[in-house]
Amino acid sequence: MTRAPASRALDPTPLWLKLSNYLILSDEEKMYLADLERTIAREPPRTDLLQQGERYRDVRIIRDGWAIRHKALPDGRRQVVNFVLPGDIIGMYCMLFESADHSVTTLTPVEVASFAPERIAEMFQSFPRLAAALAWAGAREEAIVAERLLSLGRRTALERTAHLLVELLRRLSVVNMVTDGHFVLPVTQEILADALGLSIVHINRTLRRLRDSGLIELNGQRITVNDVRQLASVGQFDELYLHLIRAPRRLERAFSVPRHQNGNHADRAHQERAHQDRTHPDRDDRLKA
Repeated sequence: MTRAPASRALDPTPLWLKLSNYLILSDEEKMYLADLERTIAREPPRTDLLQQGERYRDVRIIRDGWAIRHKALPDGRRQVVNFVLPGDIIGMYCMLFESADHSVTTLTPVEVASFAPERIAEMFQSFPRLAAALAWAGAREEAIVAERLLSLGRRTALERTAHLLVELLRRLSVVNMVTDGHFVLPVTQEILADALGLSIVHINRTLRRLRDSGLIELNGQRITVNDVRQLASVGQFDELYLHLIRAPRRLERAFSVPRHQNGNHADRAHQERAHQDRTHPDRDDRLKA
């Protein structure tokens, strides 16, 4: 592992691009994100960034490279739960849980930034819009896992594979890692099999079928999706679960109210409740009745 300070701190990072898809970030919020990514480490492939059952330490942000979230049975059988891509966060809920319920292992050389868990609480206090954006990212992760469950339970092998390829293309597009349908897919057929609940032979046959139909081209670790719409149709892909939307207006309105006004609203609400109690002293008795 090698460590280095982040250079050109205000250059857009994958996390910045990802959160900007949800909220228009202020300069101050961008500075805060840059500070979170100040400490950088580089790790080789097949490194465990997190192990199932271990205590959480730092929160980590993937800046470059790929990893997998996975869970294993005592006999070693593994299920890949999700792919960890640039802009994704590892240990986001470490303030809520002491131990990890899954493992994260690198597939490629990765560059990761790390920061203390206490900064999550600091963010909720000082940068609530950023905290809301992180909550969106966490909810999106859960939605991706739920969609994977649907694939494992109901989609055919062809549908599962097509769906995953379109999902990866859409997620990578958000962080500017797709060009004209081309992207790097540094994933072995064994990993794909563990992600999709299929055998390696079945994965090989399914990829060949997609390639022979002209929907995709494979050249080593590079993949080209020739017809995204048709591939999405094959996988019955509906990107609603990725929540690639702007924050609802009600969220922006909530954060546009200055804190002192929030305090005044709370004081007024308290005064109104006290007035109602004085005006209707028997109200509690009626509710109990």
